[in-house]
This record gives sequence, structure tokens and C-alpha cells, in this order.
Amino acid sequence: MLWRPFVKTGLVAASLALVACATLPPAPKPAVRDDAALQRALERARTEFLAGQHFDRLDVTVLLVSRGGSWRRASVGGRESWYPASCVKLGFAIAAVHWCESKGRPAACLDKSVLPMLRDSDNVATGVVVDAITETVNGPVEGADYDAWFERRLYTERLLDRHGLLNGQRFVNKTYPTNSGEEPTGLEALARERHGRNAMHADGGARLMLALVTDAFGAATRDYVRERLRRPRHSRNSGMGGGFPEGTVYESKIGDAYDTLAEIVHAELPDGRRIIVSAFSNARDPDGPDEQDLTALAGFAKRLLERLPAGD
Repeated sequence: MLWRPFVKTGLVAASLALVACATLPPAPKPAVRDDAALQRALERARTEFLAGQHFDRLDVTVLLVSRGGSWRRASVGGRESWYPASCVKLGFAIAAVHWCESKGRPAACLDKSVLPMLRDSDNVATGVVVDAITETVNGPVEGADYDAWFERRLYTERLLDRHGLLNGQRFVNKTYPTNSGEEPTGLEALARERHGRNAMHADGGARLMLALVTDAFGAATRDYVRERLRRPRHSRNSGMGGGFPEGTVYESKIGDAYDTLAEIVHAELPDGRRIIVSAFSNARDPDGPDEQDLTALAGFAKRLLERLPAGD
């Protein structure tokens, strides 16, 4: 697609779409309560795990379902900001389904790109998704209406904010190398320069996954995205999976770049319990090869699951 500056008709269409979006009330949020027993389990598992590691940062939020549908919560460093790497693609995927539905299309209308974005963390596919849902493309700064362009790039953030899920996080930039180049140029470079890199925190990741699996974005989004997040416990894109027992239904989005190794997991354990673990660490070697062993957090997951408090 060729770059061209925005015209008024495009801005009017965007405004109408936002108005339509604002008329749809979000689903009720599930009850979440801090739980002392779960907090003790998390702190003990984290301390024991980090004692034998080469890295020293591990921020985690855990949500464990309770009888009646409420969720117990524990967190260490849950609001510490991280560069999320490919974890940001979870937000982009949810926004992609919303965009499809806003156009009167099936939830899977962008599946050609959303599937590899979630299944394989494909960066080029991610760029295609971001361009599609924001109805923009990259281009030179000269002659462009940057403010209008950037407003459209906030599509995912607006959706999450409307559901109370943004909380200081940043879901704007593509993951590079992508469909518009090896590194940001033009408008995309200016956006990162002015507004910073993408950012998430463990608490935000956990609550985003919780919103997804409890129908905050609707049943179509839930079913479509969860199916594409589902993967074997042991795979290239399953960082903590090795710490979960055989028979677990495992759904996750991993992220690794620079020194960040992170993963947001929703799992259904063989005993029927459901748990969400959102973990952000500096376990990745920033000076190492592009392809690294991403299973460093599996040991933490195993310790955590062994110490979970009894169900209620």
C-alpha cells in the first residue's frame, strides 16, 4: 500500500467508528481480591527460584480462580514497567477482532496475519495487523499530518482504556523487523521518539488475559484468540510450559527481546483449576544470539504450582 497524507473523509470515518465503539458498554469485570495465602506461595516460589539464577529481576502477578467465579490475586512488582517485546501482540490480537466486528466482518477476518502473529510471534504479520486496524501505513514525516496519523495508531490503547485495562501501558509500536522495515523510520520513528517504546507490566498482562478469558471483549473474541494462543507446554513459544503438569490446557503469549523474557499464561490444570501467570524477567541475554532458550522461567512455574494454596 502506498503512503498518502490523511484527508478529512478518513478522519470522519475514524470518528464515527470511535462513536460506535463508545456506545457498547463493557462487560462486568470479574471480582478480584488479594489473597494472603497465594501471596505467600508466590513470594516463596520466586525467592527460591531466583536464588539459583544468573538474572535478578522477576515481576509476577498471579490470578487463581475461586469457587463462584471470583479470582484470588498475588503480585510482586506487578506495576513495574517493562519493555514487553511480543507480549504486546496479545493486545493487538484483541483489537484485531474488535476491528473486524466493527466492520461487520467475521472475527477471523484478519486471521492470515493474526494467526502467525500469535502462534509464531511473526513480526511482519504484526506490522500488517497494526496497519489494518489503525487504517494507516508508515511514510515520510514531510507533508504528513502526524497528529492525525498517531491518533489512529492509538486504536488498541483506546479499546483497552475503555475496559479499564491500559493503566500506563503502551500498545502503539510495531515489533521490528516488520513489514515497514528493519527499524522504525519516518512516522513510526517519530512516534517512538515522541511517545516511547511499547510498555507493559505484570499486573496489566494478567488483567488483560483475565478480561479475555472472562468475556470482557465478547465470546467471539474469547474463542478466537484463545484458540490461537493454545500451544503445547513444550514448544518454541512456551516459556513456562515445562513447569505445568501433563494434561494442562496451556494458552500463552511469550515475549523476548533485549534482556526481556516474559510470558502471559492462562492455564486450565488437570484438577480443573484455572490460573493466570504474568511474568516479566531480565532472563534473556541481550548480547546472545537472536534465538535463545526461552524456558528459563519453567522452574519458577513449577515451584509456584507446587505451593499453590488449596482450593476453596
